[in-house]
Amino acid sequence: MRGFYIMVLLSILFGAEYLIIRYQLNSVTEAERKIDFARSVQVTNQEIALQLQFFIQGKTDIAAELASLADDQDHLLNTLGNGGRVDGSKHFLKPLSRLPRITYDNLREDWVAYKSTIQTLLNTAVVTEQPPLPLPADSVADTAPVAATTSGNINTSSAKLAFESRWLSLARWYDKLIIDLEEEVESKLRILAIAIGLSVLVNIVSVWVVFYLFRRKVLEPLKQLENSAASQSFTTGFDNNEIGVVASQIKNTIEDLRDATDFVVAIGEGKLDLDYKSLDADYKEGGNKLADSLIEMQTRLKALSEEERKRQWSNEGLAKFVDILRSSNNDLNLLGDKIIAALVQYTKSNQGALYILNDEDSRNKHLELISLFAFDIKKYEQQKIKLGEGILGQTFLEKETTYLTNMPESYIRITSGLGDASPRSLLLVPLKVDTQVYGIIELASFNEYLPHEIAFVEKLGESIASTLASVRAAQKNMQLIHQFQQQTEQMRAQEEEMRQNMEELQATQEEIARKEKSYLARIKELESETGGPSAQTEINDLKSRLETKEREHLAKTEELRALLAQKPVQGDDWQLASEVEKALKLNLQALRITQEELNRKG
Repeated sequence: MRGFYIMVLLSILFGAEYLIIRYQLNSVTEAERKIDFARSVQVTNQEIALQLQFFIQGKTDIAAELASLADDQDHLLNTLGNGGRVDGSKHFLKPLSRLPRITYDNLREDWVAYKSTIQTLLNTAVVTEQPPLPLPADSVADTAPVAATTSGNINTSSAKLAFESRWLSLARWYDKLIIDLEEEVESKLRILAIAIGLSVLVNIVSVWVVFYLFRRKVLEPLKQLENSAASQSFTTGFDNNEIGVVASQIKNTIEDLRDATDFVVAIGEGKLDLDYKSLDADYKEGGNKLADSLIEMQTRLKALSEEERKRQWSNEGLAKFVDILRSSNNDLNLLGDKIIAALVQYTKSNQGALYILNDEDSRNKHLELISLFAFDIKKYEQQKIKLGEGILGQTFLEKETTYLTNMPESYIRITSGLGDASPRSLLLVPLKVDTQVYGIIELASFNEYLPHEIAFVEKLGESIASTLASVRAAQKNMQLIHQFQQQTEQMRAQEEEMRQNMEELQATQEEIARKEKSYLARIKELESETGGPSAQTEINDLKSRLETKEREHLAKTEELRALLAQKPVQGDDWQLASEVEKALKLNLQALRITQEELNRKG
């Protein structure tokens, strides 16, 4: 409030100074405007005098303009003395002050006399023009103007002396009036300078007074408050004002900061369950934003710590199962036993089982139990579940996780040396990669599974599914390799047999060629000899032998074709066998030609 009162007083002081200086400036401007206006009136009076000189010299056509200028000059003098609006502008003149008014009154009297002289000159200078007489053109016309001119010059000479004397007196009063107005301007400028100097002095004094009060009432208490805050030893004695309130607030804030510091240190040491009220018994929710923020931070840190613990648990579990899956072999049952045993122990379940899809028979696909842990082995030793049958079959078809907390009493029971009981929760997770399901993991426990545990089993299910798919693919590859090896052995045996057949056919071909030569030679001998019963008999014998060899050759050729048909893919040996077959066909054709020749000879 003290500062407000000081600002009000300073505002009033500055406003008064502004009004005073503004008034003096307006007075100076008004006086200068009167000087300019007086000079313009003087210039107008000089213009009237000049026009009157022209009139006296004989330029009588400006008489009306002179009369108008005289009236305008009378209006300007009236505005100069009594005040009024300046013609052609938006400025207003105030009446003259006392000293310039005395000079103006004398000027006004001379102007009245000067104006009356102008009126006298205008009235006495009228030249009467008479109409021309009927005289000869060379005499009367030249004498009349001369008489008129002579009379006008006499009147002008007498009026000029009175006009000049009035004009000189009027000019002196104009100069005296301007001098008085200039003295008035100088006087007002001196007053304006004094007013500005007093204003500056008053302002300087006011500033020093305000600075002294500000230093005494604000700066010194603030410095004391700064020292108290730096040493954290608060002193009393502050005025009951805003600074005193700030001091009290700072004291409370320092105390809150101490409590907050202790709370943050405790949180940094891992004491996330510390209650803030144990440090500040007066704490109320919403009353201390810093404490509220720290408590909210504590809550978030607890949540983040719990999330980190769950994440670390999941990562450690995945790393553990990665080692198990990497050490897998081609035995699905052994791999399943390792997986389900480790999974039941890691999730703290009581029972677990692993089912995989058996799709060897496309018409009888089913889930087959390959591994179990803590189950009744006799009951589940050779369990097979059809797709869509029961909860397991539905989970396989839906390809989504099934989590049950209320199971039928007869569904499953957990047994131990002390007895048996129904589990509290059951978790069924499909082992899938993309959209293809390879099996089901079934876990049962007396406790409920947490969301991060279910997410862990689901994520692990993808890795298990990939491993199972790889193992199954490896088993199929082994079977295919074994089958290929058997087929290779069979092919090798067939190739050996074919090679023997080819050698036999080659020997047969050589024998046929040799026989053919001998037959041809014998035929030539028979042709050279004369026909007789013995020659005919020998020819018939040759024909029968040739037919026999031809039938044997055809039988070998058909046998070779059958062997070639049994070969799935043609290789180099089969290409060679085909060439042999073509050669045998050519030989058969040659034998047929030979037989025809023998028949013709017979």
